[in-house]
Amino acid sequence: MNIVIDLTALDDNFTGIERYALNMTLALLRADRADRVFTLVFKNRVYPDFLSFEGESGVRFHILKGCRKLLFNQWRLPRCLNRLKADLFLFFAFPMPLLLSGKRVFGTIHDMGCWDCPETMKRHMAWYFRISYRCMARRAERLITISEFSRSRICDILKVRKEKTILAYCGISENFRQAGRVTKEEERRIREKYGLPKTYYLCLSTLEPRKNLLLLLDVCLRLYRQGRLKTKLVLAGRKGWKIDELLAQAEQAGMVTVTGFIEDRDLPAVYQMARCFVFPSLYEGFGIPPLEAMSQGVPVIASDSSSLPEILGDAAFYFRNNDAGDLERALLEFERESEERIARKVQAGYERSTEFCYAAEAEKLLGEFPVKTSCNIKEVKL
Repeated sequence: MNIVIDLTALDDNFTGIERYALNMTLALLRADRADRVFTLVFKNRVYPDFLSFEGESGVRFHILKGCRKLLFNQWRLPRCLNRLKADLFLFFAFPMPLLLSGKRVFGTIHDMGCWDCPETMKRHMAWYFRISYRCMARRAERLITISEFSRSRICDILKVRKEKTILAYCGISENFRQAGRVTKEEERRIREKYGLPKTYYLCLSTLEPRKNLLLLLDVCLRLYRQGRLKTKLVLAGRKGWKIDELLAQAEQAGMVTVTGFIEDRDLPAVYQMARCFVFPSLYEGFGIPPLEAMSQGVPVIASDSSSLPEILGDAAFYFRNNDAGDLERALLEFERESEERIARKVQAGYERSTEFCYAAEAEKLLGEFPVKTSCNIKEVKL
């Protein structure tokens, strides 16, 4: 079977969507490839994590030169894909191009935020995804999604039969599973590199409206000024959109550190050094950061929105979604919580994190692939 995987999004901003595409593809390549041939399509360069597969039988690379994002996704990419002969095309990050013609496609929809919370997106992007998802729902053979919550919303909004969907959860990346406990020397390096305080609550996400960071910031600043909370707050992650107000408030507050993007190799240590991980997100298709925190032995306070109770189970401390008073309650209760109960939550969180594995999800996906056909990949000049 010849399979083409679109990995061009890996050259753009690296968020949870791109991380899912990266790890699902790596898991597929590490599985028994048998009679499968994978052609990986990249933008500008082969993503470093795949260089070890270069020259292996059953793995081929195509590299496309980048250009403006919309032009690339809707013209250059489909122009390439339409010239490739394959049994199956996989899209793990963003929707299949509208101009992709006559191909057997498995496409991924991570969430339905463009319908459920469009106010947290740029208006033109909400419409772009609505059009793309409707198109993919009609034309793709199967739709992959990452939680039962998202599957339910897809079926309700796009009028898709459940049998057309495939549930393939996110997992914990290998750098978290292989991470040891942070050493004193590494702790000093990380603290200096990102300007981290000695003790801190951590929130890691793309800094954008959907993550509801203004709520967290408002509650923490109020408690700091009242003298009811002493632990500082660290906001980590790549800058998104509509964040000027957030950053201005954070800059004025002496109790808040904004680190910017955290390198993958530093993430386990940044989690481990936190007193607690706080995730106030309004809406999540899955919500990988709190699960990563659990894998590193860190207690988690999370909103009870969307998919989060499904993913985190009983291992998190919850507060009502978008409720400032209940977030305040959760923070203050955590400050007074017994070490014994926190330790039980930490153990439950670690055990919960082990249930989500990309290798298992890739095997599940392989079992859904169509029967091999007779076509071969056609070599093309790009």
